[in-house]
This record gives sequence, C-alpha cells and structure tokens, in this order.
Amino acid sequence: MKYMRLITLGYVGGTIYCLMYIRYVFYDQMIELMGCTNAQLGLLNTVSQTISLALFLVGPYLADKLEAKKVITFAIGGITVLTFIFAVFVSNYNFALVIWGLQPIIMMPYWACLVKYINNLGGEGESGNSFGTYYLINGLSGALGNAIPLAVSRHFGFQGAVVTLGVMTLIGTIMAVLFLENEKQLAEKGVYLKGDEPIRVKYILDAIKWPGFWILGFAYLATYTIYSNVSYFNPYLVNVIGIDPDASSVYSVIRSYGAMIVAPLGGIMADKVFKSTSTWYIVAFSISAVMFAIPLFFNENSNPTLVSIYSVLPSLVVFALYSVTYSIMRELHVNPIVAGTLIGISGKIAFPVDGFYPAMFGSWIDKFGNQGFTYIFMFLIGDCIFGILIALWAKKLDRDCKAGKKVMKVGGKVPSNAFYI
Repeated sequence: MKYMRLITLGYVGGTIYCLMYIRYVFYDQMIELMGCTNAQLGLLNTVSQTISLALFLVGPYLADKLEAKKVITFAIGGITVLTFIFAVFVSNYNFALVIWGLQPIIMMPYWACLVKYINNLGGEGESGNSFGTYYLINGLSGALGNAIPLAVSRHFGFQGAVVTLGVMTLIGTIMAVLFLENEKQLAEKGVYLKGDEPIRVKYILDAIKWPGFWILGFAYLATYTIYSNVSYFNPYLVNVIGIDPDASSVYSVIRSYGAMIVAPLGGIMADKVFKSTSTWYIVAFSISAVMFAIPLFFNENSNPTLVSIYSVLPSLVVFALYSVTYSIMRELHVNPIVAGTLIGISGKIAFPVDGFYPAMFGSWIDKFGNQGFTYIFMFLIGDCIFGILIALWAKKLDRDCKAGKKVMKVGGKVPSNAFYI
C-alpha cells in the first residue's frame, strides 16, 4: 500500500500542473485557436503566479489545519473540473484568464500537504527513498500527461488534447480517493504526518539580513529562469526554423521530461566531482551560456533536423543544474533555526520567472518578430552570467564564515547550541 500511495501521489503530481503549463507543449496551437498574441499567452501564467504569490502564506497555514488526503483529492479534482471547462471554452481567451486565475486558488494548500504526506509516508528514516520514488513517477506521469494529449491532438486538435488531459487528471482523482489514506488511518499504522519547518514571522528579519538569503533567492531565480525558458525553443523551431508545430511539440516533451534523466548528474557533479555546488554552478552556467549563444547563428536555411535535435541539448545541462539548486545551502552557513523561514521566503524572489518573463518575452516576439527570439536567448545568456556571479558571492561568504569573519545571528545574538548548515 505504501507504494500504491507513492504511485498515486507521483501520478497526481505529474499531471496536476500540466494545464497550467500546457503552453510549453502547445504554444503555437494555443495562439492560433484563441487568436491571442504571444504576450497575452504569457499573461496567463502571470495571472496565476501573481495570485499564487498573494496566497503563499495561506497555503501552508491551511495545510496544517486540513486533512492531507482531502486537500490533495480536492486539488486534483478541482483541476480536472477546470480542465473540462477549459475544453468547452478552449477558444475563448478571456475565459482562459479566469481558468488560470482559479488554478492557484484551488491548489493553495496542495504542495505543503503533498510534501507532508511524502515526507512521513515510510517514517522519517525513509523520506529520501520516498521522495526519490515520487519524483521518478512524477517525471514519467508528467511526460505521459503531455505526450498522450499531443498524440490525440493530431486527430482531434487542441480541444481533444485538453479533454484527454482532463481524463488523465480524473484518473488521478479516482486514484487519490481509492489509495490515499486519511491521517487517522495512517496514525493507526504508526505514521503521523507533520510538515516541514514552517515560515515564522519572528525570523523573517534575521533571514533577510543574512547574505545567504539573497544568494539562495537569486540562485533559484537564475537556475529557474533557464530551466523554465528552454520552452521557448518550441515556438523558435516553428517560427525561425520552419518545422511543423506538432513536430516541435514532440521535441518539447522530450526537452521538458526526457531530459529529466540527467537530473541525478547534477548531484554527482556537485558532490563527487567538484565537491562544491557553487563550483558546479560556475561550470554549468558557463556551458549553458555557450549553448544559448549557438542558436543565434541558426536561421531558416539551417538543417531543421539538426537544429531540432540541438534544441534538446541545453536541457541536459540545465536540468542537471536546476536539480541541485538548493544544495548550495551547505555553503551559506545558515542557522537551522531560521532555515525554514529563509528557504520559504527566498524562493519568492524567483516570482518574475512565471509572473513577468512570459508576458515580456511574448511582447518581444510580437513586436520584433523572429528577432524577439534573439533577445530571449541573449537574456538567458545574461542570466547565466548572473548565476556565475551569484556562485562567486556564495564562495566569498563560505570563505568568510570559515575564517570567522561572518556568523549568522538570531535575535541579535549567536545561539550557543546552533549548528550551522
């Protein structure tokens, strides 16, 4: 039953976000059907992320108060309903804005409950194995959540793809009802669900005063920016190289999910090869910058197959970098008393990635045509340089802390029993 619960949670986690980020695979199809601009398509995610940011403290609070199974079941069930409704009004852009605005509201406490459930599913000593299994299933189901609708769309169009996605999340809802147990049932088996360290208001000032807060936040901003925006290779292949939108979508699925197989490589590079996450940052961001520069030399006369295959390659480096983003914590010497608050708040620095960049990049394509993709890739190169600078900042903080020049204080003093990460 433990593995059935993990399979259920992985399947739900892999499909529940497919609607929100469906433009990654069906970019040109959505623009054509809804008759919207590139900027308007990006605005859908701006709406959802702005609402999510406004509610980010409410979700964890509700997760502590509500039954985890009910929250997870409600979230995947609610997304299923929204998906089917979107399928009916799929050509109405204004209606899509409403659908994207409702998604973060429905999923408010979902993530915190999901983490709580997985973290304690097999006891605290097995949480690493539980998360490893979860992410394996999550990646596979996420790939299916895009690949199956894509296959259906070739016969029944984008609307058919959305209906198929709705069927897949409906299956997830049924699995949640059948295989997840509530907290009372789990307690009878000796499994007690408790969340991670919560965000504590009294520690916020201590967190933001520590350089490690800004390093971690900016590091996540830098890695998430390139991780999220390799998706622009999808419309790039269609508009600049001239390949078929459906063929571009196939490469998008490979780029977004197939490349996940190299994610463990990031841990090997950071832990075994360089023995430093910041050093791996410098190497990986440097390689990524070069890989984003090469498309600047492609044009409509380039070999479509060669360019399409190349478009997958940056993801192999980006995923291996993104997967170890938070392991840089070990070089930031964060007081563990403040760690939960520092991680929870610093992550919001990456808000522009989903909240602002999609609309901005879309406006560049609308205004400058194919030249807009040149500006996007140049922006991503700049982000890689920014990531290298953040890594160098982390190295300086690490040196200063080891030399005794800096130490993180809580409440104006250093706790005598503190162990620093």
